[in-house]
Amino acid sequence: MPPRVVGLTGLLALLFVPAPCTPAESVHLEFESLAPQIIQQRLESVPHSLAKREAALIALFHQAGCEIAEQRVPHSKAPNLICTLPGTGPGEIVVGGHFDFVDEGDGAIDDWSGAVMLPSLYQSLKGRPRHHRFVFVAFAAEETGMWGSQEFVKQLSGEEKSALHAMINLECLGTSPPKVWGSRADKQLMNAYVRAALALQLQPQSVNVEKVGDDDSHAFLSAGIPVLTIHSVTQVTFQYLHTARDNLRAIHPADYYDAYRLAATLLALLDSTEQ
Repeated sequence: MPPRVVGLTGLLALLFVPAPCTPAESVHLEFESLAPQIIQQRLESVPHSLAKREAALIALFHQAGCEIAEQRVPHSKAPNLICTLPGTGPGEIVVGGHFDFVDEGDGAIDDWSGAVMLPSLYQSLKGRPRHHRFVFVAFAAEETGMWGSQEFVKQLSGEEKSALHAMINLECLGTSPPKVWGSRADKQLMNAYVRAALALQLQPQSVNVEKVGDDDSHAFLSAGIPVLTIHSVTQVTFQYLHTARDNLRAIHPADYYDAYRLAATLLALLDSTEQ
């Protein structure tokens, strides 16, 4: 997450998101829920160089059964890594997280926590036919100007943009219970998030971070594509980013696993109605 303001207080407010006023229709969701130890082991494999992160993500995607397409990114030594899960319908959902990091700290929170979850989400969804085409993207060069996500959106045709129903961004997970960037979120995606959280008996929470930083959902939002960022940033934990405190010790295994469960449930829910 490239910062706009660092070290200020009073910028983040925790909001509890109310449930919809009317009961949601029951939906049967099917996906494979990976064990907590698998999710934690993948998180703890965090490499300490960009090239090793790229290689580790490619290996994890291959283990999950997905071949990677590489997309060249201007101003970056590393490419975007793209894994595609075919769908039966014309709609598409992009799920992203970035794998570059700054020199301070290990970059475990920002954003290995998001990028390394992508192969697990692919693995969770691949076991049954999907209405939507899911595109999992490990973005390059987020910290230096969000070049990877900008290039991805730039390469989309008008037809591809029209078919893109949502971009779900995974950013800085596990330092607290999962939250969303509510002021940036699409209304329908926010409603789906609330439903997914309540189904897991999690408290829906929103923390807005526009005064602190930006993320890879920006390029999609600017292109008119509905976005939702899942994160764990709070008044306390945003101070870990871009410092030596960005390491595995700052990530709570239970909160990180809840973020995985929430993301998998949300993606299955978004796919449950063919659009």
